[in-house]
Amino acid sequence: MIVNEDWKPNFYKYEKVRRSGRYNMIMEADKAIKACSITSREHRDIILSYGTYRRYIEAEYDTVDNFMRRYKKCGC
Repeated sequence: MIVNEDWKPNFYKYEKVRRSGRYNMIMEADKAIKACSITSREHRDIILSYGTYRRYIEAEYDTVDNFMRRYKKCGC
């Protein structure tokens, strides 16, 4: 697996769009990618590694919700 060094901002953008419920992140990938402002490769990497990223987030921030709140505040 190739890990993008900037995975946290991409994960934050992806998760924000996913939580909005506006797009099916797999079936409407082209629209979701535009909404996330990430590349198709970054989108694919997040989809393939979502569980790994989520576990890392949960280990560091306790929950994905905490990550979303803290990451938004820090403006990263």
